[in-house]
Parts: sequence; structure tokens; C-alpha cells
Amino acid sequence: MPRHFLCLLPAVILTVLGVCPMNAVADTAKAPVKCLWIGMAAHKEPTMEDALKDIKEHYPSVEITVTENADDLKIDNLKKYDVLAIHQIKAEGGNLPDEVKQGIVDFLKGGGGLLVSHFAVANVQEWRDSIDIYGAMWVSGKSTHDPLHQFRVDVADEGHPIVEGVKPFTTNDELYFNLLMRPDMHVIMSADQERFGHTVHEPILMTHYFYNARCVYFALGHDVAATQPPEYRKILVQSIEWAACRR
Repeated sequence: MPRHFLCLLPAVILTVLGVCPMNAVADTAKAPVKCLWIGMAAHKEPTMEDALKDIKEHYPSVEITVTENADDLKIDNLKKYDVLAIHQIKAEGGNLPDEVKQGIVDFLKGGGGLLVSHFAVANVQEWRDSIDIYGAMWVSGKSTHDPLHQFRVDVADEGHPIVEGVKPFTTNDELYFNLLMRPDMHVIMSADQERFGHTVHEPILMTHYFYNARCVYFALGHDVAATQPPEYRKILVQSIEWAACRR
């Protein structure tokens, strides 16, 4: 049974304070973090196959199971995992079935972790509560991005465990801006966006808490080229580890 269903009350208290339960930290030397990853594409373009293959080969600390089926996000299946990673859910009409939404909420309330990446914040806009869970939401007619282009990703919080060993890097991706975000999002990485004659530090990698769950939003990952930087893959792994209280 995954770690997060074993001792909920201590986890609630300690995680709210930003501290992992001792038994979770001790798990570092044990089995890999079990992560359910949903969505191999961003928009309609295949994206994640190479990156996830590389992670499987070079990062034994995480064990990723891939699905495209939203029904796998019901709680009976989710409780087998430590972390849920959402790259894109096939959501008819921008919403999800109630049982799936409740499954995600129950999983996080039970101590599971969450990683959300790139377009996932855009394809469930009719699920209004998703902003509280994901931390960000794409708003049609307001949120946007420049065409794919090369830009530098900088570290805003050098002491955060997710970016341990990660240096600023250059990527070719979409740079989102004007997302609707929770006001308590903690920015770990950002990229400069030139807008109307001034420079804006757009958030790229952020964390927040939902109940006692550690949650990450990573805004990169539009296409295969965007997943190529080794820093991108390291951030995915370390985000999963952090969400599982392994960092």
C-alpha cells in the first residue's frame, strides 16, 4: 500500500508546515515512488514518449505507469499510487465526470502528491474547482503565449529541493502568460517575457498545497523538442519525488 494512506493525521499537520512525516523521508531508501501519469500528448501532438523512456532508464527512484483513460483517476485505482502526474486528460467539453473529479480530490486529501504540466491547465476549463487543485488555469480570451521560440529558464528559488542540481537552461517551447493562478503559488523557476516595453518574469515552475498534498505546476512541455533538455526531465523526476515527500 502506498505510503500516504498509512498515517494521515501526522501527515496533515507536518505537510501544512512544509515538513514531511519522518516515515515518508525514510522511504527514500525503499521502493521507488509510484506515479500514475495521464496523457502522452500536449494538445494533439505526441510529446512525452522519449522523455518518459529516458526517465525509466536513468531514474530508478520513480516508477511511472502511463494511462490515457480518465477512469483510471477514480479513487479505487489512484490509491495504488503515491503521485498523480497530469499532462493532459481527455475531457469532453472541458469537464470531467464527477467520480473522476472526486477521485482526484480524495487522493490528494488522503496524502497523495500531484504534478501538473503544460496544457493540462487548459483542457478542463469547465471544471472550475481545478484551479484550487492545479494551482493555475488557462482562461480563454485572456491567457495566451507567443509562438514557439527559444528562451532561458532561470532559477528563482535556488534552495528548493525540486531544483537541486538544476542550472538555468535554454528551451524551445511555448511561454504561457496571463494564466489565472492561486495567489499562494510559490515560484521556483521563471522565464523573461518582453511585453509592452518592459520585462516580466513569467512563472514556469510553481508549488502549492491542496489540503495536505504537495502539488507542482510545471508550465513547459509543448512538443518533443521541448522535452529534450536534460534539465526538463530532471525537474519532472524531482517534482514527483518532492510531491511524494521524498525530497
